[in-house]
Amino acid sequence: MPKREFIQVPIRSIRQNDNTLNSSFSIEHIKEDENADKVVVPAHRHDFYHIMFIKQGTGTNIIDFKTYNVQPNTLFFISPGQVHSIELSANVKGYVISFNSEFYLLNDTIQKLLDFPFFHSFSNAPVAYLNESNIKIQAVFDELYEEYKTNSDKNMLRALLELLLLRAARLYTKTPTKETPAYLTYQIRKLEALIDTHFKQYRVLNDYAELMHISPKHLNSLVKKGLNKTVKNLIHERLLIEAKRLLLFTNNSISEIAYELGFTDKSYFMRFFKKQTSITAETYRNQHKPTSV
Repeated sequence: MPKREFIQVPIRSIRQNDNTLNSSFSIEHIKEDENADKVVVPAHRHDFYHIMFIKQGTGTNIIDFKTYNVQPNTLFFISPGQVHSIELSANVKGYVISFNSEFYLLNDTIQKLLDFPFFHSFSNAPVAYLNESNIKIQAVFDELYEEYKTNSDKNMLRALLELLLLRAARLYTKTPTKETPAYLTYQIRKLEALIDTHFKQYRVLNDYAELMHISPKHLNSLVKKGLNKTVKNLIHERLLIEAKRLLLFTNNSISEIAYELGFTDKSYFMRFFKKQTSITAETYRNQHKPTSV
C-alpha cells in the first residue's frame, strides 16, 4: 500500500498576480466593520513577514498558542510559519504590512531581519505596546501606505520599511527587563535561528555548538545567562510548537506527525508530548482542534 503524502499546515502567501511588487510587499488599511459585532480571522500562517498596527480597537491575537491583548497603539510582528488567529472589536482601525525576505534584503540594508528582536525569537514576545507619544510610527505607516498606493517606488518602499523596523526595534527595546550584552543577544538569536532550521534533525547540544563553532559548555552557559534555560529546553520548545501546529491544523495521524518531527516511533513522541504538556497528544488534539480542519 503506497504511503500517503504528509499534509503540512496550510500557508497563506502574499496575493499572487502579474504585479511583482504585490507578490513581495503590500500594505493595507484595517478598517472598522459597521455591519459586524467583531472582526474574526481564523487560525492561519504565512510564508511572509506580517506587521499589524492597531491604532484603534481592542481584542486578542493568539500567536503560536499564546494569547496577547490587543489595545490601541499595538504593534504585532508575525514571522513566517507562525500560526495566529485574531479577534477584534468592530471599531478597529490600523494597518497591516506583508513582505517577504527577498523584498527586504534586495538592497544593502542596515540590519538583517534576524537582528530585529521581534522576528524569529522563542524568547521575545512578538508584540509592542506603544504610547500616544510614539506618533512617528504612525507617520511612517501613513507614508508607506501613500507611497504604495500612488508611486510604488520599490526603493522608497524598502527605505520606509527599514525605517519602520528600526523605529519599532528602538521602541521595543526601550524597556527591557534587564540589560543584555550585544554579544550575548547575537549568539542567542543565532542559536534560535539554527534551531528553527534544524530542530527536526538535530536534537542535542553538541550539534548546535558545532554549527556555532563554540564549545557545548560555553553555548549552554550563554543560554543559561541570557534566558535562564538550556539549549535542550529551546529545542524542546520548538518541537512542541511544531507538534501542536500539526496536531491542530492537519489531519495527519499521530504516528505520521511523530515521523515528520524526527521521532523514531510514536511511543517516543507520545512520551515527549505528555512530559511537556501533562496530557497526551490525542487528548490535546481532541480538546483544541478547530472544527474547520
